[in-house]
Amino acid sequence: METHVKEQRVALNPWKANLYAVLFSILFLVISIPLFGEEVHFSITLPGMLLFILANIVGIVIHEVLHGIGFYLSGKVAWSDIRFGFVWKKMIFYACCLQPLPISYYRLAVLLPGLLLGIIPYVIALYAQSFFWYLWSIIMILGAFGDGYILWTLRKFKKDTRIADATDAIGYIAFVTERSESKD
Repeated sequence: METHVKEQRVALNPWKANLYAVLFSILFLVISIPLFGEEVHFSITLPGMLLFILANIVGIVIHEVLHGIGFYLSGKVAWSDIRFGFVWKKMIFYACCLQPLPISYYRLAVLLPGLLLGIIPYVIALYAQSFFWYLWSIIMILGAFGDGYILWTLRKFKKDTRIADATDAIGYIAFVTERSESKD
């Protein structure tokens, strides 16, 4: 049996991810209202609003750093294989891994920010009835929606597939192992 690796480029449409994020946020809001309780009391002050904006900017940076940490924790890449940046035309921050990772490690690196910055604070917000953490978690979950879109597109690949981020487009390259009978 012979094996060879085929490269499959997967380009992602950020506008499609953003559209799904908006639809998801409306659904999430409708579902969350009964979970949060009957009444929500909050006040908006200028210092509070500035703190919230600053917290979200820091959250975006931490989001990308968490991707990098996820790539690095795979044990398969060095820090020099990880790039961080911002694409002005598409208004997106990014972290990318230049070396192919086993798909399971890639999935973990993609999932990490949404879980740590979005889902866990959401649970804390519900438990503590904190409107600040509720808004923070919703924004971080929406910020991770593109990651969810990536995870959705990865579902079609087998566990022996390796994934590397594309450096020239929004997307990734799947290195798919194919087996064939040898012609002896």
